[in-house]
Amino acid sequence: MMARRPRWRSLALVLALLALALAGSSAAGPASAQGRGPSDDARASASLDVASSAIPTAAQPLVTDSARADTVLGPGSGKAVATAVSTSNCAGCSGTAITFQTVSVATGGPAMADNVATAWSSCASCSSSAVSVQIVTGSSASAVTVNNRSLALNVACASCTTTAVALQFVVIGATQRALSASTRALIKKIEQQLGIKLSVGPQNRASAQKDADDAAAQAKSEIAKDTGAADVRTKVGVDSGD
Repeated sequence: MMARRPRWRSLALVLALLALALAGSSAAGPASAQGRGPSDDARASASLDVASSAIPTAAQPLVTDSARADTVLGPGSGKAVATAVSTSNCAGCSGTAITFQTVSVATGGPAMADNVATAWSSCASCSSSAVSVQIVTGSSASAVTVNNRSLALNVACASCTTTAVALQFVVIGATQRALSASTRALIKKIEQQLGIKLSVGPQNRASAQKDADDAAAQAKSEIAKDTGAADVRTKVGVDSGD
């Protein structure tokens, strides 16, 4: 039975994640894996690869990191990869990594996209949570090859909460290829709320699966309405270290 972490630590994590969600005016700069990085708005890019990384230390025991990218895949442009990684190896530490990538597949050739969430804990009374969301839009299902994976591990861990969730949406035949600003903001909010749920209080695979399924269903509904897609295919990958 996992012990509940002190209330002050849970409250601090909630406040940190909410601050990260609301931040939009931080100066651009490199991500910090040891300490809160700049806001995800400052981390936005058009890179094929986007990653968040949260690695708390004894000096900085509470770490959140967030990144997003808007990617266009044309013929021969390679593979789009979204990754969220969280690792805790100090007592009482908590790390949360959140990644959001949209991938627009241009006509003219096949495309590949990978979405991966990984969480690792090796400590006492600590937590690691990773959430990666990838949305791929294409004109036909045959042109898009996707992979979605999650992995969570406890190693020599006592009273740990370790959870990884990968949500992937493949939008086929959309009349509107790009998501509207309001829908993007809502999906970011859904993702960040999921990160909070996974990070605060004890988690097991069943409860993490329910939270992930609920988040995926809500996001899928908004994506379908916004894009007018003929089909929105959803993959939900959930793993926990229990």
